[in-house]
Amino acid sequence: MPTELWGVAAGLLASWLAALAGLELKRGAGQTRLSFSAFRVSGHVLRAIGLYLLSSLFFLLGLLGAQLSVLIPVVALEYVWVTLLASKRLHEQVGFWKRLGIGLIVLGVVLVGLGS
Repeated sequence: MPTELWGVAAGLLASWLAALAGLELKRGAGQTRLSFSAFRVSGHVLRAIGLYLLSSLFFLLGLLGAQLSVLIPVVALEYVWVTLLASKRLHEQVGFWKRLGIGLIVLGVVLVGLGS
């Protein structure tokens, strides 16, 4: 099957939605209680579950239009999005090794794209 641009775009959107879901999980983790006596799930966690579901649907759509060997590296950009979101929204530090790792991920996605 040839890889269609819309399939790659769906995979890219899936990775962005999954990154947003991870951010929501982080925000809601401190407000969530998982014990039997005081079970409570925060709104952030519920939004994260919805975003993960939506991400999965876009990933499935991407699989209909793109080769798996192309789509998986595109979805790996989730790590890039998570790092950027955590830096901006949670004020997490992004050191040299994280930046190098992000650069290698982006380079890998570009190389896979060139090879398809």
